[in-house]
Amino acid sequence: MLKHIEELVRKCNVSDYRIVEKTTVSHQAFFVKQELDQHRVSNTTHTTLTIYMDKEVDGNKMRGQAAHEIYGSDSDEKILKEIDEMRKNALLALNPYFEIPADNKHFEEKKDFGLLDVLKTLVSAIQNVRDTETEKINSYELFANEYYYHVINSRGVDISFNTMDEEAEVIINSIDGDHEIELYHRVKFANQPLNEITDGILDVFRYAKDRTKAVPTKKMNGVTVLMSGLDNGDFFHYFIVKTNASMIYNKRSQVQIGDRCQEGDNCDKLTVELVRELPYSSMNMPYTVEGNPARDLVLVKDGQYMNYWGDQPNSYYLGIKEAVPANNFVVSGGTRTIEEMKKDPYLEIIQFSSFVMNPMTGDFGGEIRLAYYFDGKTVTPVTGGSITCNMQDSLSSMYFSSKTRQINNCVVPQTIQVFNVNVAGEE
Repeated sequence: MLKHIEELVRKCNVSDYRIVEKTTVSHQAFFVKQELDQHRVSNTTHTTLTIYMDKEVDGNKMRGQAAHEIYGSDSDEKILKEIDEMRKNALLALNPYFEIPADNKHFEEKKDFGLLDVLKTLVSAIQNVRDTETEKINSYELFANEYYYHVINSRGVDISFNTMDEEAEVIINSIDGDHEIELYHRVKFANQPLNEITDGILDVFRYAKDRTKAVPTKKMNGVTVLMSGLDNGDFFHYFIVKTNASMIYNKRSQVQIGDRCQEGDNCDKLTVELVRELPYSSMNMPYTVEGNPARDLVLVKDGQYMNYWGDQPNSYYLGIKEAVPANNFVVSGGTRTIEEMKKDPYLEIIQFSSFVMNPMTGDFGGEIRLAYYFDGKTVTPVTGGSITCNMQDSLSSMYFSSKTRQINNCVVPQTIQVFNVNVAGEE
């Protein structure tokens, strides 16, 4: 199919082209409590053609692009008609000229990941969790997926590669007398050890039990906040967004190479690195669908911005010779142990109802679903209330735990220590 489309597009007057063929095989299992309700298997292939059209405008070379999915049932006549329509559309939306990747070659045979066995392992991990008197698994959905990509373009790119991922969505009920809550737990990964999957759900059981006993969060000023939940990945993703070539080129981020994001010595200096491959990540793609290879790249080193990453067009505009994707990233641990962070009174937030990180303003926070307040003597589970902080106001006095954790495609400090936070809550 892919090669046939290439033969047709070569007959047309286009400046460049790219064809991406993606085959997805998916095994899906749906459980009510611990009983299998449905097992479903799908096998689909999608082929997308992108064409590029160049035009000189006021002495400047401009480039437009348009994309369309091509179906296996389409006749040659229909495909040629669609290409002609894409040519016209591409010329209606012109941008500064950019080159597409060239001459990259990489070949992998299509791989069978044994998805049925992968799915059985996932089921075993969930069924290792036993209901308690107060916490029970209501239902869960499991997905095991394998992908095969084949990418070619008019500049000599011809790459093919395999990837896979897994996903678990679990609904847990917790009952304390007449008080019942429902928690939704969703995780993505690839080839994660069975015990780690089980442990993650057991953590949710514990949090659910504490949530039913939690008291309303009180209004407090100048509190030390510890962030120790899954939202830590989104917290550090702020620096991924700020160094994105599209954000820089479109002036939505003012970060310049060499700028410092932290000042002074009363903080842990931040280091963020893109990594090509991360064990257990669902995002281990050796190439982008544009045809660029993934590679390691330091974005922030000891509180100083070092590099940009991004897609092909915006990287080209910024003079970056090799565009780099941000599939996986690692944030270095800090200097403090979690025990040291917990010596003095704190509010440790485990779960937000919805964590918000605004990359434009640097504001972050949200409503508290579950936290633990330590007043110097007693630890009490609390819920409700909210925090709102600002990254630039807080970063130069922020500390990170030396212990890190992996959250799918990122490794981040397990706990973030933020000082002098105002907490909205009950009077």
